[in-house]
Amino acid sequence: MSDRLNLAVIIGSTREGRWAPAPAEWITGVARRHGGFDVDLIDLLDADLPQHLTEHDMWSTESDPSAPVAALSERLHRADAFVVVAGEYNMSIPASLKHAIDYYMNEWAAKPVAMITYGGKITGGQNAAQHLRQIFPELRTMTIRNTIAFPRFYQDFDERGQFTKFAENEPAAKTLLEELHWWGRALANARSATPMPNPF
Repeated sequence: MSDRLNLAVIIGSTREGRWAPAPAEWITGVARRHGGFDVDLIDLLDADLPQHLTEHDMWSTESDPSAPVAALSERLHRADAFVVVAGEYNMSIPASLKHAIDYYMNEWAAKPVAMITYGGKITGGQNAAQHLRQIFPELRTMTIRNTIAFPRFYQDFDERGQFTKFAENEPAAKTLLEELHWWGRALANARSATPMPNPF
C-alpha cells in the first residue's frame, strides 16, 4: 500500500464574508509540501447540499441520492483523513458544517479528523473544536489530539491585507499533519484488514 493518503480539507463555513478559505488554503499548501498526502480542498459553499435533509441521503441507503449529495459522498469516501476548518459561531460550529456532517455516515467512519478553528475571542474557536469532538465519535470518526486555533484573527493583518500568523504556525501544522498521517495510515490498514462492525 502506498504511503500517500487522500486528505480532504473541508471549508466549513458558507457565510458571506467568511475567512475560512484562507486557513484552508494555507493548510492545503502545507499538506502538499508534506509529501504524504494527495489533497482535495472541499468548499461546502460549492457543494450546494439541499437544505432539506432526507432520510435516504442521511443514512446512505440504496436509493438514489441527489446529484450534489452523491458528488460530495464520493469525495468523502475517497478520503483517508480530514482537516476541518471552521469558525466559531455563537460558541459552536457553523450550521453549514453540521448540515454536511449529518448528511453522511459511512463516509466518515474509521478515519481521523484534525481541526483548525478561528474566532473573534481569545479561545480562537476552540468551543467549535470541542463540539466537533462530541459529534464525530457518533460517526465513528476519530478526532486527533492536536489542533490549530487563530484567536482574534482580524487583528493580525499587515498593511497589504496579508495574514501574518500563518508562518509562525507552520511548525504546529507540520506536527498536526504528522499525527494525522499516522492515524490515517493505521486506520486505512485496519479498514483494509477488517470491515467495521455495524453499529446498530
